[in-house]
Parts: sequence; C-alpha cells; structure tokens
Amino acid sequence: MSTRQKLLILLGLIVFCLAQPFADDDPRAIIEKVKIYRLTQELDLTTEQAIRFFPKLNDLQKIERNFGEEKMRIIHGLKGLLREHASDEEILDEVAKFEELQKDKLTRQIETMKEIWQILTPVQRAKFLIFREEFNREIREMIKQIKKHRKP
Repeated sequence: MSTRQKLLILLGLIVFCLAQPFADDDPRAIIEKVKIYRLTQELDLTTEQAIRFFPKLNDLQKIERNFGEEKMRIIHGLKGLLREHASDEEILDEVAKFEELQKDKLTRQIETMKEIWQILTPVQRAKFLIFREEFNREIREMIKQIKKHRKP
C-alpha cells in the first residue's frame, strides 16, 4: 500500500471519527489509537515487545505534555513580569527556570529513548524514527486539509 493510500485511509478514518457524535472522546484519542495500531504493524512488534514498548512511548508523550504545560506557565509568568516592568534579575530567574526545564526534558527524553532502544531491534529502531517523522507529517497535512474544507 502506498503512502498516499495510507494517508487517504487515515484521513478518511479521522474525518469519519470526527463526524461521529462522541460522548467524551477527543479527536486526539482517535489519532492515538490509529498511531498505536500503525506502529504495531509497521514495527512488527511481538506481544512482549508491545507490552514493554507502549508504556515507554507513553512516557515520552508525558514528558512532552508536561514540558508544554510548564513552558506555558513560564511564558505566562514572563509576560506578567514584562507587563509589570520587573527587574532584569526577576526576568533572568524565570528564563533560568525555562532553561532548566528544557535541560530536564532533553535528559528525560534521552533516557526514555535508551530504554526504548533496549526493547527494539536495530531495524525496528530505524522504522520507529521514520514512522514518527512521517506520521507527524501526515497528521499536519490532514489538519491542513480539514481546515481547508471547513472554510466556506
């Protein structure tokens, strides 16, 4: 199956899912389910690998989510400090918090990736890196297409 066909199928699934009335389901949850299914297929994970791999993948996502939340908190704080014409020292303290947050994120990501590498074969590692890049690109493209079709 070509990449274009996969993209069309995925886009169709997402559009279909978005058109359905959901109680509490979030489109991100649907995308996540598709991602898990496709990753399992692409990497040809064994049951044992899947049991160990997906919690680590979830850890990576939590690291990113927590970073995003904390980053926004710091950015909001910086905006407040600038509005209040805070001292350079206060601003530098907040900037230092941001730098520390970035260092922590990178350290945690590297450690988690090392754990993932212990689970996957070299071929699976390469496929995982390629998948992440291509899947994210596909999602961005689908979002563009959906936005384009929603405009009157």
